[in-house]
Amino acid sequence: MAQDYDKIFREVLRDIFPAVAQKVLGIPAGHYQPLPADLQYTSEREADQVWLVTPEAGDPFVLHCEFQTVNDKRMLGRMLLYYRFLYYQQKLPVYQFVLYVGRDRAQMDFEWKARNITFSYQLVDLKAFPYQTFLESSRSEEVLMAVLADFGGEPEAVIADKIVAKLGQLAHGQLELAQRTLQLVRLAVLRNLGKTVFNAAQKMALNIDITEDALYQLGEQKGKEEGKLEGKEETALNMLKEGFPEAIVARVTQLPAERVAQLKQQLEAGQ
Repeated sequence: MAQDYDKIFREVLRDIFPAVAQKVLGIPAGHYQPLPADLQYTSEREADQVWLVTPEAGDPFVLHCEFQTVNDKRMLGRMLLYYRFLYYQQKLPVYQFVLYVGRDRAQMDFEWKARNITFSYQLVDLKAFPYQTFLESSRSEEVLMAVLADFGGEPEAVIADKIVAKLGQLAHGQLELAQRTLQLVRLAVLRNLGKTVFNAAQKMALNIDITEDALYQLGEQKGKEEGKLEGKEETALNMLKEGFPEAIVARVTQLPAERVAQLKQQLEAGQ
């Protein structure tokens, strides 16, 4: 599932990461050029975001950002590896961030001191930012990030309605609205808000049948990406935990209704 969210963040942030970096990470305005994220010298997975930044004032540097949905005890070592190879490749200062988007409190080591070296990266929790930071954007990809930010005590259903309504205002056609709504539902699962956002989408998306269209496309997409029964069942379990009806889970995952019912029984039995 973590790789699935990595893919979503890469899709959503492909064009808007410079704006997010300035708002959330405090990176100055300037020219942003994407760099290859596949670090050929390491066995680590592909980096999430790597950019060459040339500020309006000052020297260029490499900006590296990882998105984390869970606390990873190995994060400090991973970031040190990334730093080593990025500096080796680019011969420029490397600014590193981990942007945490999980539901728990961020608690990963971010600094290491040894006899002859000191290393650190900046750990940023997206819940420290008000949802308006992203909701007020004119880019639908950036509006999606509002579901992972701080709601400031407002009811979750109210925020979900606001986000879906803003996506409806910004979308260029029904296809984009379906795509953004689907991405929003999937991101909302990170905060236990999948069902809340799904209900808001059903109320607001008047011309889109979320159940029959967008969620069906998700089932087809995940079937192609994973191609394994285990992947479909993992998706089904996560949707059942979020409270999605069995019929919808079966359609999204393309699992037999009988198997979905068995998985629900396993969840209820605590297996």
